[in-house]
Amino acid sequence: MQTDIELSHIKTSRRVVIDTKFTRILTASNYRSEILRSGYLYQMYAYLRTQESMEHPSSLTSEGILLHPQVGGSVDETMILQGHPISFRTIDLTASSTEFVEQLHRAATNQAHALN
Repeated sequence: MQTDIELSHIKTSRRVVIDTKFTRILTASNYRSEILRSGYLYQMYAYLRTQESMEHPSSLTSEGILLHPQVGGSVDETMILQGHPISFRTIDLTASSTEFVEQLHRAATNQAHALN
């Protein structure tokens, strides 16, 4: 598996894997008109779990972000699966360039805060 973006912070041993998707973040199911795409969640979960290694302690708590473009509205949902925080996040493609950069920065830095 090849990830889109991997961020590592040496001092804190924090590792964030970001996978970008260029589809709608929400889909329909038999029971709901809008639901997060579970296939993407399984993909990120499989990647994080298969990369775990006792030699690299940060791999045991690596974080995953599924980043989608959005026009209007936003999604920011986080869950923890077996020690790995995984988020579905959107960034607004109609935002100014300054706001767009800020959204990307928040997506990568606020992961840990979303869990509190």
